[in-house]
Amino acid sequence: MFLPTEVLDKMRVVIADANQVVRTWVRTQLSQAGVKHVGMAGTSADLLRQCSATTPDVVLCDYNFGEKQDGLRVLEELRLNDILPLSSVFMIVTGERVRKRVVSAAEFAPDDYLLKPFTSGQLGERLVKAVEKKHALKSIYEQMAARDLEGVVIECDRVLASAPRYSMDALRIRAEALIALGRLDEAAEIYKAVMARNTVPWARIGYAMVLRERGETSEAARHAAEINQEFPDFMGVYDFLGELHEKAGELEQARTYYERADSIAPDNLRRLRNIGEICLESGDAEEAAKVMRRVVERTEGTSLASAEDHLTLIKSLIELPDTGSELNQRLNEMKPLLQGSESATVLADALEARVKAQQGDESGARAAIERALKAHSELQKQDTLATTELADACFRTNNDEAAAGLVEQLEASGSAPSRLKRQSARSARERAQVAAAQLAAETAAGPDLDHIEAELTRLADVIKRLDPAWSDALAEEARNILIDVFTLAPRERRVIDAHIHYNRVAQKHGYERHKPTARTNSEDQE
Repeated sequence: MFLPTEVLDKMRVVIADANQVVRTWVRTQLSQAGVKHVGMAGTSADLLRQCSATTPDVVLCDYNFGEKQDGLRVLEELRLNDILPLSSVFMIVTGERVRKRVVSAAEFAPDDYLLKPFTSGQLGERLVKAVEKKHALKSIYEQMAARDLEGVVIECDRVLASAPRYSMDALRIRAEALIALGRLDEAAEIYKAVMARNTVPWARIGYAMVLRERGETSEAARHAAEINQEFPDFMGVYDFLGELHEKAGELEQARTYYERADSIAPDNLRRLRNIGEICLESGDAEEAAKVMRRVVERTEGTSLASAEDHLTLIKSLIELPDTGSELNQRLNEMKPLLQGSESATVLADALEARVKAQQGDESGARAAIERALKAHSELQKQDTLATTELADACFRTNNDEAAAGLVEQLEASGSAPSRLKRQSARSARERAQVAAAQLAAETAAGPDLDHIEAELTRLADVIKRLDPAWSDALAEEARNILIDVFTLAPRERRVIDAHIHYNRVAQKHGYERHKPTARTNSEDQE
């Protein structure tokens, strides 16, 4: 089968392969198939340049694209940066038959996955199918690019009427647009109709999305878990369940689903970022650093590289012992990504506050946070990354009131990460407890300063022994002393510092922070 002559005359194909001999061979196959206009790219940078200059109809990209390159990463870069529209065909060409590679490629949605060696006839037949489909759906893709959801629905209806061969594609896109528009009942009807005819997993996970949007999260999770059992290679259900659990604050369950997906298809940057952030929030800094190294290395030298990835890695390294050399290296690698950004000072001071706090230098941490807050207040416009990282650093250094104010700014713009919302909620509860304890203390007699001094000295000795090797018995003793001194003098600066010191040691060993708590009257009587 060969493409019609009028289509071949206009079609522009780019061959992306690091091997010149292979590029020449593929070009020969295209010529024999009848394709006349062929460009060749030996590097990802060359491919991106050519696609930016003149949008090709087809890209034939080798999976192994150089020492640190692969076709999937190039596809991700092209799509995320809107360099290659959905109306263009992107086909992975490779001799790779390893199952994980095939699953990974399918997840990133190339239009085809062509195994070498192949004949010109086979290549021509695959091009026919891919190009015809793109032409049929082109109007839908144009509305998607314009972010016109109503237009997407209208064009999907047109394709359903004029090109029933591609009805499943049109129905899937139409249902997703309806969900985004909040027309959940209409989307549900599409998914139910498709499920009644066949068992394609995209329709079933789509229906689970409708359930989630309706607020029926338990039913959505149950439905998705069933899909996961029946279709263990369908990546979308892992991400759906991971996001569902993460939003509910069930971080361990979310991490489990993300990691299962990563073991099947280890090339998804968004998923790796989710794993890294969850590990860091959960106190597993070692695994967070391991995962974020993968992200940073995968995006190195591409437009996908981001300061945020480096920041997550750096924050992980700060929590680990003996990482000073790598920490400096990563800080230097991040600097070029922040060039020209007025938020660089905010980020630098926020990171310094975390480092000082980890080292036990509480006064240094407070000074760094104050500088960061001042620099943040002087920003010409709100910077989501700087505000997020500063709020995170404020929480980390027990400056909860400032952190809460920053989270409010992010929530007002709809850009507050879930982890900060969770931390803000915990902080609000703790502040309420502190306020209640302070109110009770104000009505009581003045504290015995000599007794407090003696208790703080004893506490310092307990924490000193607890720091190198955690002991539950010592930790319990420390917490009891903290409760005693907080009950007597909740506003005393030394008492606050003692809480911070204990929490830093506890988090270092993977244990929860101790909330400032006062004894009740009944406890005192006992």
